[in-house]
Amino acid sequence: MKKRTPTKIKGHRPVDDVTKRNQGLISRLFLHPDIKNAWFFNGSVFGQTTSEERIKFDIFDNINNSISDYRNRGRQFQRVARV
Repeated sequence: MKKRTPTKIKGHRPVDDVTKRNQGLISRLFLHPDIKNAWFFNGSVFGQTTSEERIKFDIFDNINNSISDYRNRGRQFQRVARV
C-alpha cells in the first residue's frame, strides 16, 4: 500500500483485502449502539464512537470492554498531565 502511486501509473489498482473475520467485526461494530462509524484501514479495523473517539478494534475484542478500556486509558493520561 505504501507504493500505491507507482502501481496506479502502471494501470493497477491496489485495494485492501478485508477478511471474513474483519467483515464480521465491522458488521458487529455497526450494530453496536455506541459506534457511529466503522472502517478498515491498513490491515486494521477502526470504529468511531458517538463521542467522536476513534478506537482500533481486534477480531476477538469485546466491543464494550474495548470502549471502556480506551476511555480509562484517556483518563489516566489526563490525571498524569494535571499532576
